[in-house]
Amino acid sequence: MTGLDLSEATQLRDVLFRFTGPNVKWISKALHTARSRNLQRISLELPHHHDIAIGAAVWETVHQEWAELDHLLVEFSASRSLRPKVMYEPGKWGEEMRDYVARLLPELTRREIIDLVQCSY
Repeated sequence: MTGLDLSEATQLRDVLFRFTGPNVKWISKALHTARSRNLQRISLELPHHHDIAIGAAVWETVHQEWAELDHLLVEFSASRSLRPKVMYEPGKWGEEMRDYVARLLPELTRREIIDLVQCSY
């Protein structure tokens, strides 16, 4: 298997995924390998909104990856009683990032089981 395998991290409590691009399939794949019953927090650190803007040609693929991640995080929330946290950089893009996250993770947003937090650096 390629990618991040979390199956051996049996005491894993917190996991933070940082990325700079729009593709999130690798995050879903990694979470599918998580076996730790101690997992309490899943965090995603997003770059500025403009850094992950994509063209219409790849939107369908990216949208599907985010939809799968949204569904998986809803499952994790229900089965493990955790609230995924999405962190974004401070600055003028903050309000736009809130709207962007709501489009990328609509089910988490609709159910209000997501924490959207400005990074403190």
